[in-house]
Amino acid sequence: MKIDTENIEDRQVQLTIEVPDDRYKAAMRSAARRMSKRDKIPGFRPGKVPFNVAVGRFGEDAIFDEAIDTLGQDVYKQALEDSELEPFAPGALNEVVSRTPLVLRYVVPLSPEVDLADYRKLRVKFDPPEVSDEALDAMMEDLRQRQALIEPAERPVQMSDVAVIDIEGNLDEPEEDESARVIKESGISLLIEADTDWPYPGVADELIGIEAGQSRTLTHTFREDYPAEELRGRRATFEVTCLEVKSRLVPEWSDDLARGIGEYDDLLDLRIKAREGLAESAEREAGAEYADEVLEKVGESATVTYPPMLADQEVDDLLHDLVHQLEARKLTLEDYFKAENKTQAEVRDELRPRAEERVKRALILGKVVEEEQLEVDEEEVSRQVRRLASNMQDPEGKIFKALNTPRSRRRVENDLLFEKAIDRLISIAKGENPDKGNPEPDEEAVESDSDSDGT
Repeated sequence: MKIDTENIEDRQVQLTIEVPDDRYKAAMRSAARRMSKRDKIPGFRPGKVPFNVAVGRFGEDAIFDEAIDTLGQDVYKQALEDSELEPFAPGALNEVVSRTPLVLRYVVPLSPEVDLADYRKLRVKFDPPEVSDEALDAMMEDLRQRQALIEPAERPVQMSDVAVIDIEGNLDEPEEDESARVIKESGISLLIEADTDWPYPGVADELIGIEAGQSRTLTHTFREDYPAEELRGRRATFEVTCLEVKSRLVPEWSDDLARGIGEYDDLLDLRIKAREGLAESAEREAGAEYADEVLEKVGESATVTYPPMLADQEVDDLLHDLVHQLEARKLTLEDYFKAENKTQAEVRDELRPRAEERVKRALILGKVVEEEQLEVDEEEVSRQVRRLASNMQDPEGKIFKALNTPRSRRRVENDLLFEKAIDRLISIAKGENPDKGNPEPDEEAVESDSDSDGT
């Protein structure tokens, strides 16, 4: 065989292969025999049909397609051996250049290449989060509001009450082929407070004084900066029927109220533990944001090249996730395409930037694992499998069995390695000096600080 090898962009090699004529003809005859065995021709024994008769019955193109299914794989395999290429994933027959002579063109994906540059000199400033008194007071007030005593009230609605309502809203001037419906809900419990903004700001004031069994017609023009773009500047009419009025009494803070909320000694104990909880939450959020910033900075300096099929596979995964999300809402992918007025190709194009970012991040973390020689032992994987199953409430052990298969354990191991890689990058970015590879901060270290003024 004649093989021409050409490196093309994105870690791919193009193989152009000229197949010897005798091999091509033998493949065509073999394909014709297989087809005549599957589809018997009267007057001939299965597999004993002359080639020209088979061509007349099936057509040369159909026989060619059958031949290429087998010949193409054999030719590709031999070409890889002869060219000493090591593909990262299965290649694809990209083009039949000609039939006389038979010339086939393949695209072979190679393993990705990742250059992290001098990532060990990266420094990113980390500001530990603080819990303000205002945040604590807001959390405490939210806890207090949740302890409100709600009871039926035989009177008109007052501020701070709960009104149980049916509501239907329609646009006054719907556009052509547009549904006028803005909202339709039944039995909704609506808190009547000044800051109530559903279905629009100011609705609470308009419902003061309504009684159970009464209805009101309300109109509202949505402001120009309303979150839903399709409603901006448009007027709608709402029909509201009050089904029930409930009073809402919010208790004052006391040690007894604190003890009723949970296992707290008194009000002071509740405030202390509430602050601790806020601090832990703030640290987790700040840590996640810091990790994202560090990975982004590493990505800015890194050079990552990979075959497009990796992004294609990631798009497939994102689309699969979308299907599961839709199934939870009892919808199909076709429903989604129709609602968004988009084709599957358009949705895939929208998902691609996110898919490419995920591929790049995964390859960077994989390279960090390699460079830092990070490892995960079997016991770490087993502990994580048990932890995941426990978090999913698995009394019958079904989830544990699913997670404990060799394939799932490899996925868990990979996730743990990526977590270690992120932790390692965070240590580097903070200028810490763990056991391996991270130099002490020095004048040559590259500091990356979003608040820096460059001085």
